[in-house]
Amino acid sequence: MQCWRKTQWAALLAVLVMLATGKVQAATQETNMTTVAVNIAESIAVVSWPEGYIDLARNAVPGEETISPALVVKVKANSPWGIEISSDLATGRMREYDLGTGTYLSDGASLTHPLQWATSPGGPWTDLSSTPSSIVSSQPPTGEAGKEVLFYLRLLPDYGDKPLGAGREYRILLRYTVGLNY
Repeated sequence: MQCWRKTQWAALLAVLVMLATGKVQAATQETNMTTVAVNIAESIAVVSWPEGYIDLARNAVPGEETISPALVVKVKANSPWGIEISSDLATGRMREYDLGTGTYLSDGASLTHPLQWATSPGGPWTDLSSTPSSIVSSQPPTGEAGKEVLFYLRLLPDYGDKPLGAGREYRILLRYTVGLNY
């Protein structure tokens, strides 16, 4: 029986030593590390576009150029970017539009000269067409503040351009494409 008690005491002592050792280990400092990684995607956002409807002139006079106020596209991008412009009409010449039906007239009049665009009110001017042309290209990343790109439209009315009746006007639809790596 004493042998059995010595064994019990030895076992109890072993448990106490293990518990004491475990407490000592828990009190020591341990460290570990986590690596955090991220890759930022190329991104572009248009903050603002030009107005959806521009009345260039109500009474354009033949022989006198009509220049729009500045049109603005504001962009934020973290990679090189650019802006292209094109029109829905291949020639860039504004066509007779019926306000009632909301369509171009198939046999309607067209202006003599194409609508033009430029990044300065003094030009140089580029004819609009259905083929996209660059307003700006290879622009550097903008940062959080973004960048405003201004451009202007010019029309050169001609004495060959006829006045239109009520419910009709000359129209053209402009398309802007803003993209990375342009």
